[in-house]
Amino acid sequence: MTFTEQYRELGEIFRELQIVRDHNLKLAETHGKWVPGCLLFAEGLLVLLGLERFLRVILGAEATDGDTLPNLLEKATSAGLNLLMLPPWWTREETITAMKNVRNALMHGNYEQAAIQSGCRSREDYFRSSTYINEVETLRRILDGFCTQIDPGTGKPRTPRPPWPDPRFATGS
Repeated sequence: MTFTEQYRELGEIFRELQIVRDHNLKLAETHGKWVPGCLLFAEGLLVLLGLERFLRVILGAEATDGDTLPNLLEKATSAGLNLLMLPPWWTREETITAMKNVRNALMHGNYEQAAIQSGCRSREDYFRSSTYINEVETLRRILDGFCTQIDPGTGKPRTPRPPWPDPRFATGS
């Protein structure tokens, strides 16, 4: 049984994320940034669910019930386990902290804190700007980058590791 077959629920999370993302991209093309009918919170939460489930799956017994996203990231990117490489555009600490902050804002609904952390004047500015959308998109790209590092047949890191895509040339898909 392949890694993909063994963890079918992970594939279902990714499938649902793609459906929601396609819906949101279609609305954005037609109407602009954020209009009624966009499922931006659903997309953000599905990205987080996908990240946490993916990390738990590849960590196996190393993942404990008490681990949250930052703990899972630290374990999966540790030199000792060497399962995943983080994107090169930030330090390890910066990446984990940024991901933790976005996770906490989304999971706990604390958009006021998210606005402060992102340099926006208010919750309204946070959503009016593209800050929230960009944060979710960054998490999605990190999830995609993680997935490309793991062989879907074995669930083990690919050798050699594929390079991280340069975010300046991202296609948005």
